[in-house]
Amino acid sequence: MSAHNQVPGSTRTNRRGRRAASAIAVVAALVLAACSGDESSTDTAASSPETNSTPDSSSAPATSANSSPDTSAAPTTTEPETGAVTDLVAYTGGTAGAADDSLEPVKIGWFNQEGGGLAWPAATQGAQAAVNYINSELGGIDGHPLQLSTCFVVQSEQDGNACGLQFSNDEAVKTVLYGTAIFGDAALQAVMQGSKPILMANSISVSDAAGDNVYIYNGNPSSIFGGLTTYLVDVLEAKTVSLIYPQDAQSIGGAETLTGALKAAGVTVKSVGFDPATTNLTAAATAAGVLDTDAIVPLVSFPPACVAAASAFKTLNVTAPVVSTGSFCFTADVAQGLGGETPEWMQLSTQVNVADSTQPDVQAYIEQSAQAGLSADVQNDSNAALAWGLVMTAARLLNAAGGADATEETIAAEAVAFSGPMLLGPAVVACGTYPTQAGLCGFQTRVFENTGGNVFTAVTDWLDPTGVE
Repeated sequence: MSAHNQVPGSTRTNRRGRRAASAIAVVAALVLAACSGDESSTDTAASSPETNSTPDSSSAPATSANSSPDTSAAPTTTEPETGAVTDLVAYTGGTAGAADDSLEPVKIGWFNQEGGGLAWPAATQGAQAAVNYINSELGGIDGHPLQLSTCFVVQSEQDGNACGLQFSNDEAVKTVLYGTAIFGDAALQAVMQGSKPILMANSISVSDAAGDNVYIYNGNPSSIFGGLTTYLVDVLEAKTVSLIYPQDAQSIGGAETLTGALKAAGVTVKSVGFDPATTNLTAAATAAGVLDTDAIVPLVSFPPACVAAASAFKTLNVTAPVVSTGSFCFTADVAQGLGGETPEWMQLSTQVNVADSTQPDVQAYIEQSAQAGLSADVQNDSNAALAWGLVMTAARLLNAAGGADATEETIAAEAVAFSGPMLLGPAVVACGTYPTQAGLCGFQTRVFENTGGNVFTAVTDWLDPTGVE
């Protein structure tokens, strides 16, 4: 499953969409809360929750025996181009030129949510563009054309069950790739029972990382929230953080967990909840101490709340950096609500932001995907970029696993062995780094700054998360 980390072209604001977006944004918090042990309290207004959980900071990657290499010891604002991939022939292990259309195609499963009110068709478009490019420029898979076997969910777990049956019963499908889906994930995996390797870019469900034969190459809720803590504490060196969030069940859990993680790192947190229906957040922001803090985190994930938060910060003339996770506040709807431009905030991401055209891998992606027929507006959608990178990585694994003769077992072996860098993603990939989340193979995050006009610039290299177990 993919979580949104760039600038999609549009955002649906119906009630179902708002609830789903909120769940994506804060499910990380619920995951970390499940791992919490120590009791802590929160400095809040009367409307904010009491915090009762604190992640165990002793299990942070930097000190764990199972830690990944520390690539974030000295992050700077001068961006090194670590891990940037531009040569796709070398990356995929392919051969320059076209695949042989007379040969039997190599099929991979493609699972995505589309066809209903809440849908991400750009993921499928990005995946198909990658297949087109592999077949026309990278020699296919060992000379054979690559082919997507698609199955879509609309909005029910039953759809996932049908997709699981489709992929399980098709002997030609040796591996299954995920696009973006909220529904159907658990049902699909229950049907497949680990029979074929499942490759993901981002996962929005913590249970995926403990799933049988699942490999997540960009990140999951734990790593995203852990990355936020790392950035606030290790990079910004924040001693105080102001946190505002809507008072729904998921966001309350998120606020509690982030507060606990920051307090465990010695940070003072003022956390204030607000009525999700309110359109004026000036009082909440003031109560959270945004005028006298080192950093501000708005846990908001749908356009009205993003607009309200940005407007409040502007009214109060805040000077502290504002750090947001995901792309929810960097959409056309939010820009319209703010008079033309999205907020000039920091954005934490599990992938390279394709709005940062200074990055060589972004430049290559734009040129190559355009050649494969991907339009400019779809290129800028995070789901398309994630899908492009995931399909290219699948091609790499297939070629290494035997090409057209690859089996479920040889593909899984290559999936585990893959050490990165991930195309348009983390510099370090290491499956099994975290014992309780063996499928979390990519866990690093980067931070980009919106410097105005929805132009993003990288301000850190890849950061390892804090507090992931």
